[in-house]
Amino acid sequence: MWWAICTTMIPPWGIEMLPLCFIPLLWAAFMDWEKRIIPDWTWITILAIGGASAFLFPEPALPERIAGFLLPGVCLLLLAVKYGGVGGGDIKLTAALGFYVGLNALAGILFFALLPALLYAAAARQRSVPLAVFLCIGFFMYAGVSFIYGLTC
Repeated sequence: MWWAICTTMIPPWGIEMLPLCFIPLLWAAFMDWEKRIIPDWTWITILAIGGASAFLFPEPALPERIAGFLLPGVCLLLLAVKYGGVGGGDIKLTAALGFYVGLNALAGILFFALLPALLYAAAARQRSVPLAVFLCIGFFMYAGVSFIYGLTC
């Protein structure tokens, strides 16, 4: 069980790249909370950092990064078209984050992000939530868990 958890976490050399995304992700969360808009420079920066880390580090592999970019982006786009409530900035930010950390890590981030988002939506009785805020929470929780498990594995 521990081996499976450790191998799906961000490898030790990838943890060093995580702080580079803190500022754009925090700014996206702040702007999404205040104005319900995600500035383009935030997701572009995260995507550029993901592109650089794809050349610097062997994991996550490029197919996993591409899957992390396309799968959540397409799913959120289909949700936005069919039901609404998901903005273009949320889609682009999630796709960029998926390219940066890969599909497996994005699943962990979404695990930590979507439960608080659902609780907030239910408590505030809103159909639309500022998703960047909860992606930021999920990212920080996932980074903390990855760091702790990286130390113990």
